[in-house]
Amino acid sequence: MSIEQRLLNALKVKQSEFALEGLKRPLQRDAFEYGYRTGIVNGYEAAINVLLDLIKDERDGDPDL
Repeated sequence: MSIEQRLLNALKVKQSEFALEGLKRPLQRDAFEYGYRTGIVNGYEAAINVLLDLIKDERDGDPDL
């Protein structure tokens, strides 16, 4: 398995663990916690998208840049 795939898998696992933990054991059950949890999950998603973009650029990008 490539390093890129291992990084992507690790991010996806952490993202899902964090989301499930919030559903199983919410701390406050208020709007702040919902926003916090949503922000963290979206942050993981943004990191995943950056990783995918970097991999795509590395494979398909202009080698002269």
